[in-house]
Amino acid sequence: MFDLLLKTLSDLKEPAILWRLFIPFLASIILVSVLGYGLFGVFLFSDFVTGNPMVMDATTWTVEAEQTIGSIPIIGVVLLWIVTAVFAVVAGILGVLLGSYLILLFAMIITGFMTDSIVKVVHDKHYPNVDYQGHGTMLGMLGKMLKFGLLLLLLFLLTFPMLFIPLVNIIWFWLLGFLFFRYALVLDVGQVILPENLFNEIKGLGAWPPTLVLGLFFLLSTFPILGLFAPVFGVIALAHYYFDHLSTMPKTTDSNSVEE
Repeated sequence: MFDLLLKTLSDLKEPAILWRLFIPFLASIILVSVLGYGLFGVFLFSDFVTGNPMVMDATTWTVEAEQTIGSIPIIGVVLLWIVTAVFAVVAGILGVLLGSYLILLFAMIITGFMTDSIVKVVHDKHYPNVDYQGHGTMLGMLGKMLKFGLLLLLLFLLTFPMLFIPLVNIIWFWLLGFLFFRYALVLDVGQVILPENLFNEIKGLGAWPPTLVLGLFFLLSTFPILGLFAPVFGVIALAHYYFDHLSTMPKTTDSNSVEE
C-alpha cells in the first residue's frame, strides 16, 4: 500500500500529470457552481417544491411534532432542543457529504475523458517495456457503471432509516460513495490496461493495496476542494498497480510447432 501511495505521489511533480490534475479541478468548480448549486437552488425554492402537497404535509407534521414535544411538562423544551440539534447536525453532515459527492462526480466524469492519456504518461515514464492491451467498449463500461449505481441507489433507499442513526449514517453514506468511486475507477483504468480475463481476476475488493489507497484518496472527498483531485490520484495509483502486475506476468510468444 505505502509503496503504491509513494509511486502515485511522486508522479505529481511531472508536468504532464500536473496540467491534467487541474483540468478536473477548474472544470468541476464551474460545472458545480452553474449546474449544481445554481439549478438546485432555483428548484428548491420553486413553486413546484414549496407548493408540493407532500412538502406542505411534511412541514405541517414537523410543526405539530414540535408543539407536541414542547408541550411535555418540564422536559419538553429539553427534548425539543436535543431532537432539533441532532437533526441539524445530521442534516449538516449529510449536506456536506452530498455536496462533496456532487463535486467528486463531476471530477470523475471529466477525469474519465483523460484516463487514456494519464495511463500513457505513467506507462511511458515507468513501464516503457511493458506491453498492454485493454478490453471492452465505452458504452459497455457506462452500462456497467449505471447498473452498479442503480444497485447502490436501491440499497440506499432500502437502508434509508439508517440515516437517522448518528455516526452510523455518516459511515454508511461514506461507504456507499466509496464503493461507487472504486468500482468506476477500477473499471475505467482496468479496461484501458488489462485483458478481460486478468482484469476479472484482480478487480475485487480483496486486492487490498489499491482498495486501501483508493479509500485514502476518497477521504479527500470530505474536503470539497481536495476531492477534485481524488479521481486523478486514483487513476495514477491503479495504473501503477496494474502495470506492476503486468510486469510480473510471463510474456507469451507465438511459435510454430515443429514435428520431429
